[in-house]
Amino acid sequence: MKLTLTRSGGFAGLVRPPVTLDTSTLPPAEAQKIESLLESARFFQLPSTRATPAQPDRFQFTLTVEKPDGAKHSATFEEQDASKDLQEIIRRLQKTA
Repeated sequence: MKLTLTRSGGFAGLVRPPVTLDTSTLPPAEAQKIESLLESARFFQLPSTRATPAQPDRFQFTLTVEKPDGAKHSATFEEQDASKDLQEIIRRLQKTA
């Protein structure tokens, strides 16, 4: 699975370069953990965008996940709307940067 995370917003409103992670390059246990977090977060059922209005100085994330079969889904959400599972995925992706 290939995950790409883009973060924008914050105090300066900057857009950082995307962080990309291919789970096939990870140890099997780590790859399985990320896949479990995606499943727990019901990522593939999330809408592409959330209706929550942006809050000043908060981060906005766009997470795109591409499965090995080519299926792809993107979800854009505000920092305050991220579930604990999504927050953990974000943390793990940012750690790789």
